[in-house]
Amino acid sequence: MRIVSTVFVGALLLVLTPSIGNAQDKKIHVNLGGGPTFVMGDLGEGFGMGWGPAIGVTFDINERVGFQFEYAYRWFDVDDDLPINATAFSANHSTQQLDFNLVANLTPPDSPVRGYIIAGPGAYYRKVEITEYIGTGIICDPWYYVCGTYPVEDVVGSRGGWDFGFNFGGGVGFRIGESSEFFVETRYHYVWGPEIVAPANLPSGTTASGASTNGQYLPLTFGFRF
Repeated sequence: MRIVSTVFVGALLLVLTPSIGNAQDKKIHVNLGGGPTFVMGDLGEGFGMGWGPAIGVTFDINERVGFQFEYAYRWFDVDDDLPINATAFSANHSTQQLDFNLVANLTPPDSPVRGYIIAGPGAYYRKVEITEYIGTGIICDPWYYVCGTYPVEDVVGSRGGWDFGFNFGGGVGFRIGESSEFFVETRYHYVWGPEIVAPANLPSGTTASGASTNGQYLPLTFGFRF
């Protein structure tokens, strides 16, 4: 939350600074924002809603279409209702995304409200950290990137890596001054992840099957573009 607040305050100061030139003449735009991210599908069984900031740069190809590069960081805490057989369990999930998008404006350049759609591929670094585990010694959940037996004591583990994905969505921007706007945007992100295979040496009476770590994310972003 502190990161998101800092981004918003900095962006607000920038948009309140007198602009040089007209919005229609600008070819490069910077966006700063942040907000909640909802996890969907099976991933939502392991982690709750996340938060994080995003920053991007858009290069106008013409008055209707632009190319955007965006970086975003998001943090998720473990779901409190997760059915893990443990007396103490703590974990977190974080993502870093690099997206390469096309942005298509749906409204005239001089409109006070800009509607747009956005889509493109991306690279996503996803990491899961198990910061505490005290229990039966068995963890097998694809969203923690682990499956096997572990000591019945405190365990600190980390799994992560880069995965390919894509995103699409849209937003609405409200003009502020000559060349800035406040925007609200949502995008659906789908990320392909590795298969987690259950080991063959699980304790007697324990069954576990491997699963995919494909993930679905739906961030809701509030920010400024200038």
